[in-house]
Amino acid sequence: MRGYFYESPDSFGKLFEILEDNSIEMKFLAGGSDFVPRLSLEREKIHKENQKDSMIINLSDLGLNYIVENDTEVIIGATTTFAEIEKNDIIKGEFPALIKAINEIAGFSVRNIATIGGNIMNASPAADSVPVLMVLEAEFVLRGPDGSRNIEAKEFFTGPGKTVAKENEVLTHIIIRKNKGKSAFNKLGRRKAETLSVVNAAAYVEKENNICKAVRVAIGSVAPTVLRCEEVEELLLGKELTEENIRVASEKVVDAISPIDDIRASAWYRKKVAPVIVRRAIEAAIVD
Repeated sequence: MRGYFYESPDSFGKLFEILEDNSIEMKFLAGGSDFVPRLSLEREKIHKENQKDSMIINLSDLGLNYIVENDTEVIIGATTTFAEIEKNDIIKGEFPALIKAINEIAGFSVRNIATIGGNIMNASPAADSVPVLMVLEAEFVLRGPDGSRNIEAKEFFTGPGKTVAKENEVLTHIIIRKNKGKSAFNKLGRRKAETLSVVNAAAYVEKENNICKAVRVAIGSVAPTVLRCEEVEELLLGKELTEENIRVASEKVVDAISPIDDIRASAWYRKKVAPVIVRRAIEAAIVD
């Protein structure tokens, strides 16, 4: 039977000492809103005798709970909870689309413990925070024994539950540059609240005299990872932001996605509604 062990390091030095042990599987714990239910299910399974023991490493004592800003950036620590983010005046002022996305994540009791870093590292294709972070061109900072490295959000995810992070790296913070454009988030779920996305999307737009000067669009729950919709962006850039131009551009998202059938929706349905969700996100991002 698999054994479970627990550590709560209070420094990165202690963390990396723990991670040197290759004989045990490492599992990182932040808020635990997703981790603990999965762990409970895992413990109910029958494990092979040669399966590795697991070390649960609590990251909450590493000082990664903060939101700070400078002239050009906002920095969010990885163990900052969604409830703390949605109450923060810096985020409210700079990135209201992130507030909108967080408000769509489960209920307050979950948001009170769930962390932004956990949501990112869970790498769910349906994660509601990720499309917004992607269109805001956020950078995720990973730290390992050899130092830190910054990864752009659009390059970070490699598949369901998978990221570019190495086994001995942890996400320490998220960097979001301040910008002059506007972003928006839109989501379709099976009900109006506390549900995983059937399809979600975010858009960032800069415009001048209703001409699109910059645009970024991302969509989730329609592929193995959240996707940047580059063909949609190319069709809008430099064009007048008319209802027809936005509709035609939004339809191109179908060429980029590869949805599946699951308990929330069919692949056919996701293909039908994806252009609508993208269009609504873009339209919300251009409202003055």
